[in-house]
Amino acid sequence: MTKQTKTLAALAAALVVCGGAYAALRVWNDQQAQVDDTVYVTQLSDFTALSFTNAQGELSFTKAEDAWQYDGDASFPADQEAVEDLAEQVGSLAAIRVIDDPEDLSAYGLDEPTLQASVTAGDGTAVTLLLGDVSDSYCYAKRTDSDTVYTVSTDLPENLESLELLDLAAIPGFPDLGTDTISSLTWESGGTTLTLTKTEAETAGTESGDSSADASSSSESVEETEPAWDVNGTAIPSDNSAFTSLMAQISSLAFDACYDYKGEADTLAECGLDTPVGVLTVTYGEGETLTLTIGALDGTGDSYYAQLSDDQAVYLLSADSVDTLVSLSAQELTAAEEDEAETTSDASSSSAS
Repeated sequence: MTKQTKTLAALAAALVVCGGAYAALRVWNDQQAQVDDTVYVTQLSDFTALSFTNAQGELSFTKAEDAWQYDGDASFPADQEAVEDLAEQVGSLAAIRVIDDPEDLSAYGLDEPTLQASVTAGDGTAVTLLLGDVSDSYCYAKRTDSDTVYTVSTDLPENLESLELLDLAAIPGFPDLGTDTISSLTWESGGTTLTLTKTEAETAGTESGDSSADASSSSESVEETEPAWDVNGTAIPSDNSAFTSLMAQISSLAFDACYDYKGEADTLAECGLDTPVGVLTVTYGEGETLTLTIGALDGTGDSYYAQLSDDQAVYLLSADSVDTLVSLSAQELTAAEEDEAETTSDASSSSAS
């Protein structure tokens, strides 16, 4: 290769590098311009009040001492994260398109909108947002203090459309429950009480000794502990499938929704919690206790009404998530699992004879 050829090759390579850098810079500049050009219908922060109206009616919340409270009842257990997230959706809403010279508001469904939402910021600024017709990809929106009409994402109207008070109720979680944390549990149902208790059974093991020692003393016996369970004093086989299923369900307990947060006597009777299907009491951790009361099935048959410990609220619990518990019996828990190999062998022998 001549000196001139080498020079041309180097210049070509440099041109490619510069071209790549220029292209990358243009892409970055375009993206930055898009970010900088974003138009916000609302852009507030540090929210102190939120209200919204939909087909179900109007709900309003006020933040006092960093906690959201339902204006209609201070005892309502508001889900702080859910209410704050909704306030942020209303108070920081980006536009997809701006319509500076709109037609009559009826053309956008904004003359008598079903959906409205208001937020108040920490500095006292209050904004009311009207949400009109919704298409597959956008919704018309307008502030009451402006004539400008916008199109915005459908996320907010979809979230507000059927939102009810109980959708914003805090739902308690269950503690870490499993064979390693539970020490005992009791299931009372239909006049029958099943008490499952865990004990630490000792099992023999070996531990290798010094390699230089006599072979007869090269290992020494040690005692290991392994949890064993019984029900009403009768041992539960370690491979019992009903027990395995029960513990799997207890470890994954979770409420699906809040049905009623007041837990008044007539509601408890309506939900079958005055004469429950059963009551589960679990002792776990350092002697802590949890009580789950399971009432009647709801109208769909998919969920049970339930209460947790001292919480007066009534929650919905999936029927599938507690079917092993509800149908639990001592006979199931003490049954030894039939060995599949033995079953096959017996069947073969029977066939041969």
